[in-house]
Amino acid sequence: MALAGPALTLSAPSRSVEPVGTPAERPVYRQPVAHLTRPERIEAHLRNEKWQNPPLRIEMSECINCDTCIRHCPEQFGAIFNHGIDVIIVPELCSGCGKCLPPVCPVNCIYPDPDWKPAPADWWQYPEGPLDPYR
Repeated sequence: MALAGPALTLSAPSRSVEPVGTPAERPVYRQPVAHLTRPERIEAHLRNEKWQNPPLRIEMSECINCDTCIRHCPEQFGAIFNHGIDVIIVPELCSGCGKCLPPVCPVNCIYPDPDWKPAPADWWQYPEGPLDPYR
């Protein structure tokens, strides 16, 4: 089956990108742009607005500190840390992907947290710090 229509001509891509329009015509972002990389989310202490799942939380009264959740959290999120005798999930870094959920977690102590609150200030010492397991 042949397709009728104008022939396409491909040209080599330009090496430089010139902005389109005058500065007044270019888009202005009035809202913060979603922070997509882990270092950007760590610096801004913000959760990526595009993530549709709520972050997860660990119920420490049920946790046995086996650390399998830490080993299974994808590096691009890197949200789970040891915090003293507790294991924590920094909600701003957690995409809610579920990679840490059973069967990874042997005691099923990780739950969605739709009413999450920003992480306490002392939790931010771990991402990008000397004890960051995702570095």
